[in-house]
This record gives sequence, C-alpha cells and structure tokens, in this order.
Amino acid sequence: MAKDIKSKAFMAKTPLGKVPLLETEEGCIFESGAIARYVARLRPDTGLYGKTFFESGQVDAWIDFSAFEMEVPLEVWVHPIIGVGKFNAAALAKAKADVKKALQIIENHLLLRTYLVGEQVTLADIVVASALVYPFKFILDKEFRKPFSAVTRWFSTVVNQPEFQAVVGDVPLIDVALTAEGDNSNTKAVKKDASKKEKKENATPKEDTPKPKKVEHPLAILNRDNPSLMNLDAWKVQYSNTKNLADAMTWFWEHLDTEGYSLWFCDYNYNNENSKMFMTCNAVGGFLQRSEGMRKYAFGVMDVCGAEGSEIVITGCWLFRGDSEKHMIEANPDAEYYTWTKAELNDATKARVAAYWCNEDELEGRPIADSKVFK
Repeated sequence: MAKDIKSKAFMAKTPLGKVPLLETEEGCIFESGAIARYVARLRPDTGLYGKTFFESGQVDAWIDFSAFEMEVPLEVWVHPIIGVGKFNAAALAKAKADVKKALQIIENHLLLRTYLVGEQVTLADIVVASALVYPFKFILDKEFRKPFSAVTRWFSTVVNQPEFQAVVGDVPLIDVALTAEGDNSNTKAVKKDASKKEKKENATPKEDTPKPKKVEHPLAILNRDNPSLMNLDAWKVQYSNTKNLADAMTWFWEHLDTEGYSLWFCDYNYNNENSKMFMTCNAVGGFLQRSEGMRKYAFGVMDVCGAEGSEIVITGCWLFRGDSEKHMIEANPDAEYYTWTKAELNDATKARVAAYWCNEDELEGRPIADSKVFK
C-alpha cells in the first residue's frame, strides 16, 4: 500500500496523495468525513444520515463537533502515549480540560436520549464513538468517567452493535489511564524499557485455552427451526416510515403471527418512588439500553405518564418473539421490577395496543410526558 500511494496513478486520484480514498463510477472522494457522509447518503432508507433534513443537519453538527471540539485535544493527549509526538505537561493539562468540556456537552445531550440524533444509530453516533475508541481504551479511566455516566452508557451501546464490533472488535474500558513517558502523574507510565521487552520475549508462552463456544440465543434457534410468517424488521420499518400510525397498525394486525409472537403489557412495580420526571425518563432510557439483547426479537413502546408533583407512572406495551417474557428478563434483569401481563387478542386489546403505540398526548387518562420506542 505504501508503494501504491506514491505512484503517479494514485496521486492523480487525490490531491492529498494519501488514504483513505473512495473510488466511485463518477470519480474519487478523499477525506474520511466526506467518504462517511457519501456512504450514508447512498442509502437514505437506513436513516444513517437522519430521517429529515433537520436530523441531517444535526448529524452534520455532531460530526463537526467531533472534528473541531473533541478530536484535537484527544490527539494531544493520546499521541505521546502511543509514541507519536513528545509529552508536554502544559499541553496535556489544556487537552484534559478541553476533553472534559467536550464530554460534558455530550453528557448533557444524552441524559434523556439514547442516541445523539433521533431514535436510532446515525452517522453522528458512529463518528463520535469512533473518535472515542482509543481514548476509552487508553486514557478515559474509571475516575475520569465518573461524571460522564450517560456518555459511557451511550458509548457502550454503540460499540457493542454487531456492525461496529465487526470492524473495531471489543473495546475494553481502561481502569487506570496510561501515561506517556515523562508524565509522572500516573504510576502506569509507558516506558520504552529494553529489559522489559527482553523479559517479555523470553517469557514462557502460555498455553492457548480454548474459547468457550458461543451459546446460540433460544429465540435464534426458534427463528431457524420454526420461522415465523411475520417479518419483525418489516414491521419496524412500517412503524418508523408510516406517517399515519393508524395505517401502520392496519399492517401490523394483517401480518401478526399469533403463533410466533405474543403481546405483553408491563407496569413498573415501584411507580410510587418516581418523584422527578427527568430521572424517571432517564431510567426508562436506561431500561431500553439494557434490553439490547432483545433487539432482534422484540418491539416495544415505553411511556412515562403523569406530571411532576403528582403521580408519575412507567408503563409499556411489547411484542415478543415466542410466547414468554422470560427472554426479556434474562436479557435485562431490570425487567423483573415490572409486572408483565400477556394480552389476549380481542378488539379491546387491539384498541389498547394502538393507544400505547400511537398516542402522543394521553394514555388511559394520563398525559404522556415521554415516550420511547424500542425497535
């Protein structure tokens, strides 16, 4: 590759003479940000660039925020640790302050949100999370992360998406930050010590232990051995893209496989402890985050109803693959704090499900303060 990028043929494709470079039928595109935007725009149906012009603008805002407000100080901090550039105490102090400022902005934004833009992963999440991969692995340790719980929750959600893991792999979060040579602020200073290198080379290699075989999810087995006539992803697309949700519900009832799927209502067992609206809404967001293991097998809407100063209630309606709620409880232990009631399919149930999934202002006599969709 190094030889190729110095060739005249390659230099003719990009004025920078370096990668990344994307070749298309119409010509070449250079710079990673431009390439990412181009690829996201190729498939507007995925929602990667937002579902509206406004959301697209928000995606652009976070991409620019990452480039100008976050990545520069992160590079100043990380580069000396990995041997790119020399340690400078004043520059490091300024970089740490700037990183804290940037993370606080993201933290404030994510307190009541699952993703940076809209209700799904977008290019904004991909770009910002990618910029934070090495920092979370090397420098953003437990102590530094304490004020940024929402950022950590969001980051873990994004990097654990199968598509993200396929490219980046596992991203373990560092316990104690590494430091550059010359930085004595941390006992884990990175030193180029020849004796340590020699010791490592002469160390007795450990025997490879076989990795435990990955256990297949019971619902994945059900999908394989007894496939349903209903396509759950098709329903999620219908719900997301249909302007009139009443039309989406018509599609749902026409395609519902009552043998392969079941409907459930859930009510939080400790609604009497809900005192602050923002904390309750945040708790529901966390609940959905911890339900990630059911992403392929469930759809649901969780509502926070009521008003601060009076009763605040968490309630929801879910569609599960199979006929049990046990897989939800296994995926998310917090589900044990809810009472789950299996719905019998009749006209009253249909009306109630539609109210949970379609209403925006009121649910069963209570005002809807916040509604979150798991899809």
